[in-house]
Amino acid sequence: METKSHAVHVEGLPATATANDHVRHHLSEIEHGNEAILLRIDTVGGEKGETGSIRVAKDGHTVLIPQPSDDPNDPLNWSWRKKHIILFIVALSAFCGDFGSGAGISTIVLQGAEWNMSPNEVNYAGNLNVIMLGIGGLFWIPFIYFWGRAPVLFWTQVAGTLFTLGCALTTDFTTFYGLRAMMGFTLTACQTIGLSYIKDMFFFHEHARKIGLWAALFLLSPYCGPLFGNFIIAGTGQWRLVFWLVFAVCGFDLVLIVAFADESWYRRDIPVAEQPARGSRLLRLIGVWQIRVHDGYFLPVLTACHRLLAVFLLPVIVPTMIY
Repeated sequence: METKSHAVHVEGLPATATANDHVRHHLSEIEHGNEAILLRIDTVGGEKGETGSIRVAKDGHTVLIPQPSDDPNDPLNWSWRKKHIILFIVALSAFCGDFGSGAGISTIVLQGAEWNMSPNEVNYAGNLNVIMLGIGGLFWIPFIYFWGRAPVLFWTQVAGTLFTLGCALTTDFTTFYGLRAMMGFTLTACQTIGLSYIKDMFFFHEHARKIGLWAALFLLSPYCGPLFGNFIIAGTGQWRLVFWLVFAVCGFDLVLIVAFADESWYRRDIPVAEQPARGSRLLRLIGVWQIRVHDGYFLPVLTACHRLLAVFLLPVIVPTMIY
């Protein structure tokens, strides 16, 4: 995104923002909740601001929150193309979880006939898959803070794709039951970490639209799975082809991850000169770089886990979960 600089004084911002006697600005503060404030700078009389410390969007008015650093490795400074390719990747990754879960609904009658079981008994695998989608979504949260976004995205997609392949190849229900559970546990990761990627790459005023794009694909998935699955069953009478379709979607997403995904964790409280060298993108993707620079850059394991526990202990969460 293009940025411009204006030298103005804003209450609540660092003192490094200096006043400009030749330019007058009206500042309107728009509260957005969660202690986040979007500042809009309006220039009087059509005069343009001079270079200063506050960076604004290309409209010349919307203050960028958070303020980006001068480091090209800062995800806020990534190109429009890179940001939106990764946005599509995390949306497609979130799609895979419920798409695979829903697709299995269409297969239970044919599976029951093959394994001499009732459709209700075969559906136990689907029930466990849904449960593991929820458990996995919580389990992976600490990992994205003490290990990073990219390796969790990559390794969970690798594992989920392989578990999906196993579902397409298995010949007995016991194996299928276990594979469906692990399929849900791994493919749900990006339903959690997608929002972290959006927060890392986009400015506050962009969040609503980008979350909407991500959520649109995510929320379509439980409907697309049974829809395409039933078309396959009606046309071929073979339930394994349904899981081959899910495997193809997961595999395509994995190819995109390997080709384009990157680590978006970035510490703006550390000066640019002191930032660790980013090294190879592939090393960041598989998590080697994160392990090398972990101390002082990523959160400690216990701190990352404590953050999740603290959320569960909020007064509003406990009665909600009991209900």
